[in-house]
Parts: sequence; C-alpha cells; structure tokens
Amino acid sequence: MTLGSTLAPARKHRLPSGGAADGRRRLLDRDPVRIRLVRHEAHLAAALHLILALLGFAVLLVLNRHLDHGVTGLLGRWDAANYLSVAEHGYPSALKYRPDGVPDYNTLAFFPLVPGLIRGLHLLTGLPFAFAGVVVSWSAGAVAAAGIHTLARAVVGRSAAFACVALWACSPYAFVLWIPYSEAVFTAVLMWALVALLARRWVTTGLLCALAGTVRPTASVLVAVVALSALAALWGRRDGLRPLAALMLAPVGLVGSWLYLGSRIGSVTGWFEAQKAWDQSFDFGLGTLRFLKRAAGAHSFDLRYVAVIAVIAAVLIGVVALVLDRRIPWPLVALVSGAWLLMVGTPGAPFSKPRFMLPFLPVLLLLVATPLARAPRQVRWLLYGSGAVFAGWYGVSLLVLFRPAP
Repeated sequence: MTLGSTLAPARKHRLPSGGAADGRRRLLDRDPVRIRLVRHEAHLAAALHLILALLGFAVLLVLNRHLDHGVTGLLGRWDAANYLSVAEHGYPSALKYRPDGVPDYNTLAFFPLVPGLIRGLHLLTGLPFAFAGVVVSWSAGAVAAAGIHTLARAVVGRSAAFACVALWACSPYAFVLWIPYSEAVFTAVLMWALVALLARRWVTTGLLCALAGTVRPTASVLVAVVALSALAALWGRRDGLRPLAALMLAPVGLVGSWLYLGSRIGSVTGWFEAQKAWDQSFDFGLGTLRFLKRAAGAHSFDLRYVAVIAVIAAVLIGVVALVLDRRIPWPLVALVSGAWLLMVGTPGAPFSKPRFMLPFLPVLLLLVATPLARAPRQVRWLLYGSGAVFAGWYGVSLLVLFRPAP
C-alpha cells in the first residue's frame, strides 16, 4: 500500500558546482523519500517492541518486588500520579500558591488526551486507573513502533527500520513506555504525523498534529515543522492549496489545550500560570547552564548527571550528522533541532531531559540503524535484550530509589 509518492522529483535547477555553492547544494539537497505502509512488517515492528517491553517490564517488576514496593505504587509515581489523578478526579478549579507567590504543583500542567484515554478505558472495562494507564501506554507503544518502522523504512530501508524500532524500545528511558506516562502516546501520534507529512497527506498531517497538541506541550516543535513544510509547499506551488489545510489544523490541538486548561481556573492564560510551578518557561538555556555548573561541582558520582550531559551533547552531535546525511528529509532534521533547542532552553526538571527526547529519538536512530542492521543476528538480539534489562533496572532506580522525578 502506497501512502505517498516520491517527495523530491528530478531536480531541474541546481546551484552551481564547485566551492561554497557546491557545499551548500550538498547540504540543502535531500534524497527522494517514498512512504510505503507494509502491513505485515508494521505488525512485526509492533511485536518486536512488545517483546522487548515485556522483558524490560519483567525486570522492573521483579526488582520492584525485591525492594518491597507494591505494583500500584510503582505505576503511580511522579508524572503518572498526575495523569491518574486527572483521570480519576479531573482538573482543579483553582490554583494554590506558595508563600513566594509561585503556584504550587498542580495537574493543570498536564494535557488532557492521556488522562482522557485512561478514564475512557477505565469506564469501558472496569480496570483500575493504574492498570488502564498501562494498557494505554502499551497499546500506544505498539502503534508508535509501527509508525517508527514505516518512517524509517522509507529513509534507511527495511532491515534498518527494525533496528530503529528495537533500539528505541530498549533505550535507557524506555521504562516510561510501560507505565502511565505520556511518552508512548505522544510518540505514536508524532511518528504517524511525520509519516503523513513525508507522504504529503496534508489533511491527515494537520489532524495528527492537532491531536499531538492534546498530549504534550512539546507538540509545539511538530506544529512548527508542519507549518514550515506547508509554507514551503505553498511557496513552491506543490499540491495546490492542500498544504493550507495542514497549516490551519496543526496548532488547533495545542491552542485548544491551552485554552481548555486555562478555562478550568477561569483564565485564558491559566495554563501558563500553572506551568510556572514546574519552572518550564523558556529561558534560552540559562537554567541548563546552571545545571551543568552544578553537575561539574558535584562531589560524588551520579549516573543521572552523566545521562543528562550525554543526551545534551549526543543530540547536538546527532543534529549535525542529520544535516550532513542527505538521506534524512529536512523536516526530520528541523524536528530534532527544534526539540534540542526546547530541551536546552527550558530549565525545569533537568533530570527529565533524556525522557523529553524519547519521542524524538527514532529520528536520531536513523543514523546508527543501518550499520547495526548489518551486524550478526545474535549480536543484535544480545544488544536489544541487554538494553531492555538495563531499561528495567534503570527504571526502578529512577522511579523508586532516586529523587527528584525522572
């Protein structure tokens, strides 16, 4: 089944060759991409994710039991507690303030789609809210894996696409895909929105982008990429006026979520006020610099500091590599670039920065999936299995043992 045609037809106008112009041409030109949905391969990708998730989740549960913690408590830690609270009790009707005038921690900062899905599944099946949240995350993770495979297949080929799915499924922060967090749902919507975008299905792109805006505020990066892509298509007079539909639809979910959450406390800007409790206002990287200074002065080794610094550096290097790799369509390059800027530019919850990048990770994995796909099968499965085990162990460490929130 073909979802779209070649994005970049034969180029009739090229920059002059030689010197700086030739360098600019190599950077600006992107190889054609053809999106195809191969259903049985998408199903295999979903199964691959579920197998690795089962392995990692088993490690998570065994270690959690060894530490004498209950399953329900594990599933209701940190952000999961907020999503489950909204699903069960709804949003508050007023903000509470600390003595310094800053709003106290509140659930208005959490967008409505994930708690809505949890509540809907609870009402439909009678499952406890925590277990309904697990079902939502696992189902979304499978959908996300199929989307990752479809996207990666168009860029790096079939075998590398499976490697991309597996690496994402066993990455160190994959444990948030197994519990009631929003990363699995956001990745699912994000990946299929990118598939639709590269296939130039503009209405579908706009609708999926709008849906992403009801999951997480980081959908702002996707909105910007869709808007730029639509404007470029309109400027180049491709696809008629259909890109205008994506341009108009893309911000609807994000703006609608802001207005809806603000309306709960009777203010158009209520979400932005509530978000101050989490210190997530864009500060152009000042908060990240303070964190790096604190990490440099730490007197004892902390794996979390290493993970955050490694992610910041690795993603920046990855962005440069994406720019230089002509296989990668420019909207994907723009997406990861915007995600890095947003991650570095917001100060709150520094230990959550690696988790923040998890939905965008599949695009970065396009760079390493091809050489990994050439490795012997035993080597690949050993890597995937070890990664899933590590994700389960690391998940227990961050969810149960360490503070603050992962």
